[in-house]
Amino acid sequence: MVGRIYHVGLTVSDLERSIAFYRDVLGLEFQGEIFMEGEETDKMFRRVNCKASPSGSRWTVRAF
Repeated sequence: MVGRIYHVGLTVSDLERSIAFYRDVLGLEFQGEIFMEGEETDKMFRRVNCKASPSGSRWTVRAF
């Protein structure tokens, strides 16, 4: 039997709606989000006005 899950990473199309579902419907605790944007992020992804959320060793580009 699994007693605890330390970390889960998901890619979703609507972050705010998904947070509400997992928090309000499933009763899970939202612990935070890391969000990056600006000149250095644009350079890293070679995009203009790029916004990204890192997840472990992978990066998810949220919008550009």
